[in-house]
Amino acid sequence: MTGATSGIGKAIALLFAQEGARVVVVGRNQERGRETVSEIESKGGEAVFLPTELTDEEEVKKMVADALDRFGQIDILVNNAGVVFNGTIPETDLANWNDVFHVNVTSAYLVSRFVLPHMLERKSGVIINVSSEAGLKGLRSRAAYCTAKAALIGLTKAMAADHSPDGIRVNVVCPGTVETPMVAKVIASHPRPEEIRKEFISRRMTPFLGTPEEIAHAALYLASPEARYVTGAVLAVDGGSSAK
Repeated sequence: MTGATSGIGKAIALLFAQEGARVVVVGRNQERGRETVSEIESKGGEAVFLPTELTDEEEVKKMVADALDRFGQIDILVNNAGVVFNGTIPETDLANWNDVFHVNVTSAYLVSRFVLPHMLERKSGVIINVSSEAGLKGLRSRAAYCTAKAALIGLTKAMAADHSPDGIRVNVVCPGTVETPMVAKVIASHPRPEEIRKEFISRRMTPFLGTPEEIAHAALYLASPEARYVTGAVLAVDGGSSAK
């Protein structure tokens, strides 16, 4: 599970462990990664942290091999790593554009590339990509982010078309603005915190923002046997933002 050291990724890791999954926590921040593992273990779960630069092919290849050595098989892959850059196209230089694409899209491609052969051999597996409401609609000053998250939706549909006949389901969750540490930091650093919070809420049909746990439960459904008829799906969990 990539991007599992905080926010939505951590919530998914904790919930999946609670449901009996053995979790591979993948991310760059070693302190937060170990904290996630400790929290899972304190509740009787089993987890391991594998620090990985997800845009580096050799590191990703090694991470997948280490995960297989540790647990023997990979049943569920959650591609959740992501980064945001605020800016219009003229405000986005090539370095920032590439960073947004590498973290949001290339990481999902690389991890899937090395996990899929194992799933294909077993003719079984679930892949869940985490996109965003930004992949479903245009947001101001999020040009690179909207484009990358839309690409992740396209990647999901392509993998579903390719591999659903092989017993592998591939779906994507599109969260709206969620009460994560990153969002809290954005709000707190704004000159008018309450104003920006109201702006976030005004984009949706609900009078509140979502929680990481709500996104985790959506991912849990997609990973469960109850979703055996669901593949290539785009599940928006955004307070109605994409329909507004």
